[in-house]
Amino acid sequence: MADELAIRDLVARYADAASRRDGQAWIATWAPGCVWDLGGGRVTHGPDETFALWRTSIAKYPWVVQVPSSGMIEEVDGEVRGRWYVLELNHVADGSGVLHLGHYRDTYVRSDDGWRFASRQFHLVYRGAMDPGQVRPLDTVVDR
Repeated sequence: MADELAIRDLVARYADAASRRDGQAWIATWAPGCVWDLGGGRVTHGPDETFALWRTSIAKYPWVVQVPSSGMIEEVDGEVRGRWYVLELNHVADGSGVLHLGHYRDTYVRSDDGWRFASRQFHLVYRGAMDPGQVRPLDTVVDR
C-alpha cells in the first residue's frame, strides 16, 4: 500500500532529522494544525510552538539518536492512526548517557506535500542510565 509506505517514510524522516539535529527537516514532517504531546504536561499546538519545544528539548542533549522500531498503521472512523515504538539514545551535558524507550501514538493527514503528523503523543516506558561509550557523531546540521 503506497500510503502505508509513505507514512513509514514520514516516521523515518522524523527520526533521521532529530538524530541529525536538522530542525527544518524535522518541522517539515508536521501539518499546520499539529499537536505534539511530549509527556509531562508538555503539549504544543501548531508548528511554531512545536518547533520551539523541539529546540528546547534537543538542546538538553549534545548527542541524540532516535531509532523507530516496530509500528503499525490503521484507519479508524476515517482517521489514519499509527503506533510506533522508539528507542532514543542520548548524551547529556555532563557526558553521561540516558536511554529512553517509549511509543508514539500518531494521527496523520495527507497534504499537497504528502503525509504529515497531525498529532504525536509520546508515552515513556523506560528512562535510565546508559553507558555513554564512545560516540562518533553523525553529520549534523546546525539547528535552525
